[in-house]
Amino acid sequence: MFSPGKKNWIKKFFSLVDRNEIHLQVNLSSETDNVEEQIREVCEHTGILYGVPNQNLYAQNLVDSATRNEKLILLLFESFLFIDQKHQGENFTQDDFLHRLSSFYQINTTNTSRTWYGASVKPEVIKIEQLLSDRIKVHSSYSDRNFWFNHLTNGFLFLDLILFHESYSSGPIKAQERYNQWVESVLILMSYLPYNHPAEKVHFDTTMFKNLLLSAELPEQQVQHIKKGALSSEQYSEALNTVLEVPLLSLFTFHFTLILFHSYPSNSFVKGSFLFEFGEAIGLSEEQITEVFWECRKSLSNHSSEFYHLVSESESKILTTHLTRKYHRILGRNKDRLIQELKESKELVYLVRQSALRELTPEEKEKVRTQSLDLMKTVPSIGIYLLPGGALWLPLVLKLIPDLLPSAFKENEVEEKK
Repeated sequence: MFSPGKKNWIKKFFSLVDRNEIHLQVNLSSETDNVEEQIREVCEHTGILYGVPNQNLYAQNLVDSATRNEKLILLLFESFLFIDQKHQGENFTQDDFLHRLSSFYQINTTNTSRTWYGASVKPEVIKIEQLLSDRIKVHSSYSDRNFWFNHLTNGFLFLDLILFHESYSSGPIKAQERYNQWVESVLILMSYLPYNHPAEKVHFDTTMFKNLLLSAELPEQQVQHIKKGALSSEQYSEALNTVLEVPLLSLFTFHFTLILFHSYPSNSFVKGSFLFEFGEAIGLSEEQITEVFWECRKSLSNHSSEFYHLVSESESKILTTHLTRKYHRILGRNKDRLIQELKESKELVYLVRQSALRELTPEEKEKVRTQSLDLMKTVPSIGIYLLPGGALWLPLVLKLIPDLLPSAFKENEVEEKK
């Protein structure tokens, strides 16, 4: 099984690559050799540019039962992997990529990690898994007073990818100061629009903008200043110059501005309209502006379920929708595992009957032994699972007693080469 977001999933991912079950190949519609253009196309298509998992890059066929957050963690990892492949070409190796990603986020890997039973594990991989899981979340003191938005994910993930791309020429470490400057500049430009064009303010999605404010991780005083729109023309000019320096940042800014104005009538988007002029102001060509507009509308139409937080509903209903979808997937995934365990139990009954008629082969005897143990484990596991809230309690019990888990429930288990 492969479950992104669960422990050991990166090792499982690369084991599936080695077995040719995951292919690290991407078919691009454009034939350009420009790496930035290829990054843009991939990030638009997958949804990572908006911070949503519309489509996974390499393992789409393996994540049907994954939750939205699990898909997004994997997509962020796949996007880093794609960028590294583009820069390294034939020199790409898995270990070097993981080391570069670790260095980029300045992950400390000096401590050796060991599992409870004594087996050593790579601390670098475990910490990358933890960091990616944490990176997709919203962190802000501002969010502590806005519980209903805590289910949302980081809207600025694409900025990490831009910095990772730049790190191949500027240095291997994420420049936090530069990142903060980008975030602030993007927010200033976006917040300036509804105040500079009050007639269009009705189309501005305040819910989505709150998500971006929560994703910013800027000082709260600074966030509140931007939120109120108390900005000077000098601040706008400085923000504009910052965005103009980085073409991919200009594209991100325009993409997300169009998402914020997703209710703006399509037939009103013409040359001379305020959104078109904004695209020109941040350095985009007429062709780019038109292309990005229709790409955004297409993404919203084809993947509306991933943009559910844009719907004008009460915040409590948005959260309920999110939790319902999440636990529906978790329950469905566990149902499939129970069915798999029952199928294996049928094979056990068959082999026991055969043992009365003939001598079982060593392989069959091993199956009987393994499945008999699994059957004994299944009873307490099912008992816990069927209790009220069992889907939540079972992972906690198994963290303390991992051997209680039947083989059909084991996730990201990698068969080691002997």
